[in-house]
Amino acid sequence: MALHPATLSCLQVFFSVVETGSFSGAAETRNITQSAVSHRIKQLEALLGVTLIKRTTRKSSITAAGDRLYRGTYKELLEIERVIDGIKPSYDTHLNLTTISSLATNWLLPNLSVYNEEFPGQPLSVIADDTVLDLKFEGIDAAIRLTSKADPLLHMTPICDEWVFPVASPSLVQEADIIDHPATLLDYPLLIDTVAQKGNDESSWEGWLATQNLALPPNIKGQKFNRADIALQAVAAGQGISIARTSLVELTMVEMGLLKQVGRAVKMNHAYYFVCLPEDAERPAIVNLRDWVTREMEKSFRRVAALLVT
Repeated sequence: MALHPATLSCLQVFFSVVETGSFSGAAETRNITQSAVSHRIKQLEALLGVTLIKRTTRKSSITAAGDRLYRGTYKELLEIERVIDGIKPSYDTHLNLTTISSLATNWLLPNLSVYNEEFPGQPLSVIADDTVLDLKFEGIDAAIRLTSKADPLLHMTPICDEWVFPVASPSLVQEADIIDHPATLLDYPLLIDTVAQKGNDESSWEGWLATQNLALPPNIKGQKFNRADIALQAVAAGQGISIARTSLVELTMVEMGLLKQVGRAVKMNHAYYFVCLPEDAERPAIVNLRDWVTREMEKSFRRVAALLVT
């Protein structure tokens, strides 16, 4: 029988189940999830055509076939691991994470102190880039991406949806009921995010107004910015109204009160995903980072969402 590429990793998990007596123990030993342990055991059993572990609600026990496999390969596997560990470089816990500049500036960097406190031995370097970088070619461990497309060549974990809505400085727009009268916004200076304008999605003025059954006047003139977060700084300074994303306004809107919502929030067709290479998806450092990003982004988005009118 030809050796399946996944046989070695499956055997390692199998041995951990035998030695710890449970799937949870093996998961802790191997720094993977219990579902990953179950998947590896099923994969090994399917490859061999026999049941290796009997599962009950309370414990797991080895079968006769499993015992024979364990006794017959244990020493050999230890030797293989010893040789491999002596040849390959160990994984560096230092990670490179890339995301768009606006998210890096307005969400990731302000929250890095929380990450550093939780994972002091796992330093993180942030690469802010508004282009989609090739993780393997650029030597990047992971990315946070706002996208509507799945990439079959990457491991993508959904984080949260994104919502967009017009915002203004409280000193510029003082009407209490302006959210119910979106056409009124056209009477104010509109600040334009040129990147969103090219995409023509809900985060552009054209896209958001279309959701309100309105059109952007063809002769509209306004200040233009190539980054959404810079446009929001101009909004906070009272220079006009712009379209905001929930990921960019936690500090300025929730904590500092520099911005207020002046139009209904609309859910984008895009969502945030944590992205890494498939072969890195179960690296302990990657799992830690993915869990942290997912938890903290959801927490931030809930704080903003609690204030929104949809």
